[in-house]
Amino acid sequence: MSGHGPLGERALPSMQLPLRLHELLPLRTPRLRLVELDLSHLSPLAAMLADPVVMRYFPRVMTKAESEQWLRRTIDRYRRHGTGLLAVLQDRDGTTAFLGDCGLQVRTFAGRAHLELGYHFTRAAWGRGYATEAAQACVTLALRHLAVSEVIALIRPENVPSIGVARRIGMSRAGCVLHSGLVHDVWRLTREACEALALQ
Repeated sequence: MSGHGPLGERALPSMQLPLRLHELLPLRTPRLRLVELDLSHLSPLAAMLADPVVMRYFPRVMTKAESEQWLRRTIDRYRRHGTGLLAVLQDRDGTTAFLGDCGLQVRTFAGRAHLELGYHFTRAAWGRGYATEAAQACVTLALRHLAVSEVIALIRPENVPSIGVARRIGMSRAGCVLHSGLVHDVWRLTREACEALALQ
């Protein structure tokens, strides 16, 4: 989910940039630590983005040079938007493992700006609930602490695993858009829905 190509970036009046989400890091969950991506993460990131199975719902895999460009754009978003995809790390037995990336990016489509949830995880991290855990933490942090009314995700209709993650964190389908020549469903979680889930 996400990692999509550029959609253009324009803030709505209600989305005052930068959002300063990065000032609340590191973000910790019971099993994970989320921090800003930096160039030290390039090797494991590039290996992940070159994996055709990881990237099967994206237009294509990336070369290492393309991954570095992608990483530098992500780092620049921290400065311009105060938010962006984060490194998902796991600390265990004195070592730190890179599991993937997850976070929120400012995207524009259908004539308005959105805060979009996105992530990639290495194959070794699949099937353990890490995507749901990281996504839930990112979305909850944004909707509780930022002047943001909703978070969206763009998901290919055939991407069943990401649809499952969206449903587990409380998102609901809200239409579809054509992006990078491919149809993507728009999944949405509002602040009100997030608060209602927290009360359950």
